[in-house]
Amino acid sequence: MTDQRPLAAAGHLFFNVADARTAAKRLVNVGLREIFVSEKVVILELRGGTHMVVKTSDSPDEETPTDLMYDSLDNALKLYRSAGFKVGELVRGSIHDEFWATAPEGFRVHVNSSHVSDQPV
Repeated sequence: MTDQRPLAAAGHLFFNVADARTAAKRLVNVGLREIFVSEKVVILELRGGTHMVVKTSDSPDEETPTDLMYDSLDNALKLYRSAGFKVGELVRGSIHDEFWATAPEGFRVHVNSSHVSDQPV
């Protein structure tokens, strides 16, 4: 059987924050996987292998560099609340259900329901 996944994938997303370790721990609590940790850089992995490079910076970003998708947005809502995020209203849409979540550290995450095709990804 040949590999039927798309040939290209998103490689790296860069996210500047006030404290990389603290922000990364918060993101691990909502389902990202920790790959590498140093004092000022943490690399997290998303489904499909995309890496989010979380870096300590004097100019932190207000939002994550991409929205994050979950198979069950209802479960994601509970997950974000339990991880200490302030969660906005869950909006049911025609393509995505979505909400915004704000971490105690101040950054925001746009959270969407998944609409991945039934093809191999």
